[in-house]
Amino acid sequence: MSDSLALPITQAARQIAQDFGQQQSTPEKCQQVYLNTLAVLAVKEYLALMEIPYNLEASDSWNPVVRLCADVADLVVPGMGSLECRPILPDTPTCLLPPEVWSDRIGYLVVIIDDQQRRARILGFTPTVQAGQIAIDQLQPLESLLAHISEFMLVDTKSPTFVQTDLGQWLQGIFNQSWQVVEDLLQPSTLEPAFHFRSAATTSTVELDDDAVQIKRAKLVKFKNDAEEIPLVLIMNLLQTESDSQRMLCVQLRPAGQCASLPANLVLRVLDNQHNTFLEAQSRQADNYLQLEFSGLPGEQFHLDLEQGNHILTETFII
Repeated sequence: MSDSLALPITQAARQIAQDFGQQQSTPEKCQQVYLNTLAVLAVKEYLALMEIPYNLEASDSWNPVVRLCADVADLVVPGMGSLECRPILPDTPTCLLPPEVWSDRIGYLVVIIDDQQRRARILGFTPTVQAGQIAIDQLQPLESLLAHISEFMLVDTKSPTFVQTDLGQWLQGIFNQSWQVVEDLLQPSTLEPAFHFRSAATTSTVELDDDAVQIKRAKLVKFKNDAEEIPLVLIMNLLQTESDSQRMLCVQLRPAGQCASLPANLVLRVLDNQHNTFLEAQSRQADNYLQLEFSGLPGEQFHLDLEQGNHILTETFII
């Protein structure tokens, strides 16, 4: 591609990629992390050439816990967000994307890694992705990335807009792109049957009527504590029946990617619209999920808090 940019893969870059790869548990994961790291380092060199600031240490791809749990190849541009730097091998027509990078990115770059030739070629850029893949022949030239970053800087200077999730819209088939099909983020074999689970205090089963409408969606969230950024999957299960004006909700929190358990002492808490706590559960050592169930009337607001020590992440919902 005439608009692509070839950069050498230095011995120092290979050594970093090999070190990161050797920390993984399987040969497949080792190769994944190796290629991801080379792609990130190639994009870093390009940003340096263009005098665009970057922060490797703040990127998920430079976090050993996130590397272990997720397939990420991001590079943080301070004050703007993360660029995803996806590696492919030579003669590959399509770049597949794992679910954990479908959102929370300001753009995507595709990088051919030719390890034999010690060369990385940045093919192009796209600001958004669809269907979990990027067609190579539809990439924009690298000049588009520079224009996109300039536009993003202008947009980012505006005051942020408060966002809350309206669960009532789910019943109409309307979903924010950050809420995905659960099986796209977790294997079906890891999930409990719907509304049959361990809650904060009891184990209960809800029998579904014939007229019941049940919707389940999942969202990848990143929880930061003192030491690291932890990827988690938040699952919301909504149940509406014609015979009951209330809507039942099941909230579940699970580790993302290959992480087998939640961090200890992580609190999942439900608060009312006055921020008063009415349900909570806390993870123990080696817990693989937390779960709470409750009900509410359409239009009621509630908040979910994830808390560990002095660190809190809050999501707001309308029932």
